[in-house]
Amino acid sequence: MLTRGHLIGQIVDDLAGIAAQAKQRARLHLFDIHTHVEDFAKEVLNRALGLGLSNLNAEHSNNPGLDLGDATSGWAFQVTADKSSAKVTETLEKIDEKQRAKYPNIRILVIGEKQGSYTFRGEPFESFDFTPEMVWDFNDVCSRIMSLPIDALVGLADYVSRETRRVRIELEIPDEEGRFPTSIDNLIEALPRPQLSDAAKMEAHFDAKKEPMDRHEVEKAITELSAKLAGLPRLTREVFKFLIERRDEWSTSFSDDFRVSDPKLRRIYHGDDLDGDLALLSEAYLLDLNEPDDPGGAYYWRIRFPGREHSFHLLFIEYVEDLGLDLRKPLVTLDFSDF
Repeated sequence: MLTRGHLIGQIVDDLAGIAAQAKQRARLHLFDIHTHVEDFAKEVLNRALGLGLSNLNAEHSNNPGLDLGDATSGWAFQVTADKSSAKVTETLEKIDEKQRAKYPNIRILVIGEKQGSYTFRGEPFESFDFTPEMVWDFNDVCSRIMSLPIDALVGLADYVSRETRRVRIELEIPDEEGRFPTSIDNLIEALPRPQLSDAAKMEAHFDAKKEPMDRHEVEKAITELSAKLAGLPRLTREVFKFLIERRDEWSTSFSDDFRVSDPKLRRIYHGDDLDGDLALLSEAYLLDLNEPDDPGGAYYWRIRFPGREHSFHLLFIEYVEDLGLDLRKPLVTLDFSDF
């Protein structure tokens, strides 16, 4: 059961992580705030204070002075990573009479950490009755969530937890070459590097069994199979291996192709997005769906190896079984060096 203390601690920790990252940016004088960070602050403030803030910049680009506003309650915020007194002064000086009348409760929210103390004298502070207590950071927001009802805490904790990673990504600092720690490059599966074979080992093996094979055609089939598999995601290559390992027994009176019954496949495979993997294998011409051979029979998937006209698939499986090889090595990691 979630307790108030657990929920508050989770919220405080997540916001502290964001503040620490923003503080690091501020040390480098990187004060720009992405729209998503503003929207995150808006949602946190709305949930914490029971407000209906909207993003004023979405209504009017670069709205002077204020970023978030709730005309009904009269609350408004400037959201900034700059904690300086100069920034507070600049913000207040930009607020016109119309905004001042509309938003009597104005606060500065520092994404990071505000100064230890502020001294505000004269204008524009006197006109706004603006005091140092009106400069907030996430610590001030957290102090205001302590009395929230448990359901509101649950909702706030869930929202902050879901959005923290994205907000922290927006606050990342690029290196000297402009690359960020979190990049799409880190989210993309690397292309495999196939290790091909000239089929000499297979030829020697079948020569010893007095079962001659066409080495040139086998080498060609290995190259084509490797190229097709290299264009597929690793998990899809895993599915292809699985299909071969769990293939049905087939009747040579119809065909010597490998096949897998569709109903059987769906009973024994419990991975995510099987249809997506089957579609990718079909697009690569490594698989196709066939109607039942007999009335009332099951649809089945035919496994389409390159070089089928030269029985490469039969030679391939016979060789693997004779040597006790793991299909993962050639079909998933694309290492055909044993062949």
